[in-house]
Amino acid sequence: MEIILLAVLMLYLTDKFFDLKNLLNPFVFFYLYQTVFCFIALAYSDIYPVEISEKLKLYIVIAYILTFFGGLTSRHLFQRSGIHYIRYNDLILSRLPSRPFIVAGMLIFVLAILLFAYFTYKTGGIIVLGSEIENARIERRKGAGMINLMFISFFLYGFLIVLLNKRISFGIKSVLFIIAALALLSFGSRAPFIKLLLSSFLLMGVLNIRKYTFKKYAFIGIVIIGLIVLLGALRTNLKDGVDFLDLLVARMGWRPFVNIQNLQRIFEFFPAKHDFMYGYSYLVELKIFLPGHNPNFGTYLKDVMHWEFEGGSITPTFLGIGYINFGKAAFFIYPFLYGFLFNTIYQALCYRARVSNLSIIFLIMFSIGISGSLSTGLMPAIIANVLFLIFTLLVHITLRQLLSSDPLKFKWE
Repeated sequence: MEIILLAVLMLYLTDKFFDLKNLLNPFVFFYLYQTVFCFIALAYSDIYPVEISEKLKLYIVIAYILTFFGGLTSRHLFQRSGIHYIRYNDLILSRLPSRPFIVAGMLIFVLAILLFAYFTYKTGGIIVLGSEIENARIERRKGAGMINLMFISFFLYGFLIVLLNKRISFGIKSVLFIIAALALLSFGSRAPFIKLLLSSFLLMGVLNIRKYTFKKYAFIGIVIIGLIVLLGALRTNLKDGVDFLDLLVARMGWRPFVNIQNLQRIFEFFPAKHDFMYGYSYLVELKIFLPGHNPNFGTYLKDVMHWEFEGGSITPTFLGIGYINFGKAAFFIYPFLYGFLFNTIYQALCYRARVSNLSIIFLIMFSIGISGSLSTGLMPAIIANVLFLIFTLLVHITLRQLLSSDPLKFKWE
């Protein structure tokens, strides 16, 4: 009960100072994600066979509070500098997108389709139509990870540009949404499709004159969490005698708990069975840019801990990554820095209510993408989401300039 009350209190304070509806603020999105997937499961952790130590529970609670104070410190410093915090309902687009801006965005959507077709050919067909999806989605993507990340970024970015274009009918937008959704679901990962749903919801909220209520946010939140559980259950290889509905119910509570379970096992393993890594995890992540197949740190950690299970890698959480590298100090330093950094990025871009189209699209995709650092740590989220987002943004700007009447004159629109 104490965990639930603390979560309610902290979310109330987050709404008071940052506006819970403002998911364009990476701090707000991350904090909601932390609440659901790395805190609230402490309230029912005793129903699972993995016992969470009292010391680790205390560290998770401290980290939860410090994330908030990191964001609050950032907000206070901006306030002292004369920059007021802009809430979600106050955000408006500073201008309508130009024709070259829209056409360049449509070209990115077309490029996404072409990259997806090449990815499908390279991986031997649509992965979800085969058997053993849980393992196949990992094995068959080896050597094609860059293409995978590229077409995901292009689909998400391109469809947001489609939504900005008021000349495109609802019917055509719906068809393009279905194309993007099927492509993003085709290789067995839930996250890209969920990102498509959420990013569309957030942009339409900015574009609509009638702003979203908390009821709409609660509804979309329940739908998204339900989809995460449902899609996870569908791709799991059901064993004989296991009822699908039973599996679905079991996964409802398991998905928020799994990150805490992983933290407990990491807490027990380091440094008792393996020395702290002192930053080596970041080098492992950076090897993705080297030729050949280079597994991410979650897969590397899975081998180090001799942990066997179907599917992908371990999700160590941002707290686990910090602890693996620098010990218990990470439970105090990492959450504060995350909260401070994420709110600073938002207020640096939204220092006034009138915001450019590029800033809105960047914030939507950045906020959703960087929230994944809760499960994987900051470096994988930057590599898999932010770097590809920046590359997509540069491609869009370049195409826009080539299509404009004065290619040498640049405007951040």
